[in-house]
Parts: sequence; structure tokens; C-alpha cells
Amino acid sequence: MSLSTRFLISLLILISVATAWHGGLDAYARSSATDAFQRALAVAAIARAFNGVISVAQGTEVAVQPVGVGLTVTVGEILDPINDLVERFSFLALAASVALGVQISLGEISSSVFFSGLLSILGLLLLIQLWLPKASPPWLAFTLRAAAAVLFARFLIAVVLVTTHWLDQQFLAPQQSEALAALQRTTTAIENLNDEHTRLGETDLDASLFDRTRQQLGAWAEAASNPRRELEAIQARVENSVEEMIRLAVVFVLQTLLIPLGGAWLCWALLRAIWRREIGTKSG
Repeated sequence: MSLSTRFLISLLILISVATAWHGGLDAYARSSATDAFQRALAVAAIARAFNGVISVAQGTEVAVQPVGVGLTVTVGEILDPINDLVERFSFLALAASVALGVQISLGEISSSVFFSGLLSILGLLLLIQLWLPKASPPWLAFTLRAAAAVLFARFLIAVVLVTTHWLDQQFLAPQQSEALAALQRTTTAIENLNDEHTRLGETDLDASLFDRTRQQLGAWAEAASNPRRELEAIQARVENSVEEMIRLAVVFVLQTLLIPLGGAWLCWALLRAIWRREIGTKSG
């Protein structure tokens, strides 16, 4: 093994051990994962609220019939196509929250004193064997391999979480914020429709017959001003919400599946390269 290679491995050992005990990388990774976890929980809560207002609206009919003539519209006909999608999206948001929680827990395990101490011990043994005049090649190969494996276990989760957070902030967070705001606006619009329908059916029982009739006719006239335009606007919001939920689903799949698996695969490829290089050195 050349002198420059030994210097490079020694420097890597010292940096890795110092980083493991410093904990700055772990703290940043934990903070990034917690932020993503809280956002996933917020999306899941909004999805549940969206599902709730849809269920309420599907059980009602918006009937605008002043003086017996008018328009009757079933809100469920508008919201029925999105109902199943909202339920599946709620489950996906909850699953994403669980996956992020698992990543946080694995990060806490990998950053424990056990892995940092084990990495320090193997790093010290490897430094001694690297600079001993007559180090045994088989033992050097074994120690290098073991140190690489512990290094992989110690920093894999932290590196994946930091990488995911960076990609999230650069490319995914704006899409997630826009889609979340759109879902909130749609939820508010449907809630307002439900509240308006409830208000139209309410009258003051303590008022006189003349006053109750006047209140009911006034409510009918207000609702009949342009009900079709209001329902068309809600239908447009609902159709837009389908696209926004798909965008959020893509973000969740990238955050909790594709990016972590891609980062783990790259780290594993690097570990295999170290093993193969050591095997080649041993055989040569």
C-alpha cells in the first residue's frame, strides 16, 4: 500500500471519528427529518379534514327552490369521484409520516454511543496496522473491511436524511406548499357550502309567522342569486385538488422511498468498492 493511500485512509478515519463524536451532522439530519415528519403530519390532518367535509357534503342536497320553482343540485354528484382518492391519499400521507418516523428512529440508533465507540476502536486498530512496519495483510484487510461496514452503518441514515432534505428544499418543498394551500382552499370552500346550506334551513322559532316567512324568502333569494356559478367554482376546485393530491403523492414517494433507497444504494456501492479494492490489494 502506497504512502499516499495510507495518508488518505488515515485522514478519512480521523474525520469520520471526529464527526461521529461531534454530532453536528446527526443533529442537522434529525432536524431535517423532523421538519419533513411534521409537514407530512400536517398534510395527513388536512387530508382527513378534507375527507370529513366531503362526507358531510355528500349527505346533503343544495336545493334552491324559491316559491316552489328552481334548481336542485346534489353535492354528492360533484364530490363522489374524488371521495375514494381522498381516502387513499389520507392513507398515503399517514404511511409517509410513519416512514419518516422510522427514519428518525433509525437515525437515533445509528448515532448512539455504541456505533461511535465501535467506529473509534476499529479506526484506532486500523491506524495502528496501517503504520506498523510489519502489519499482517490479512488482519489489515479484515480491519479495513470491518471499519468500512461500521462507517456505513454509522453515517448511512444521516447522509440519506441530509441528502433528502437538500433535494426537498431545492425541488420538492415549493410544490408541496402550493399543493397544500390548494387543498386548504378547497376544504374551506366546501365547508362554506355546508355552512350556507345549514344556514338556509334555519329559522328563528321564536319569531312570528310573518318574520319566519320573511327570513326564509330572504335566504332563498340570496341563495338563488347564482347557485350554478358557485357549484361550478367548487367543481373546478375539486378537479384541481385531484392534480394537487397527485403532486403531493409524488413528493411523498420521493421523500420516503426513491431518494432514501437511491442514497442507500450509492453508499452500498461505495462500500462494495472498498471491499473489492481491498480484495484486489490482498490478492496482488
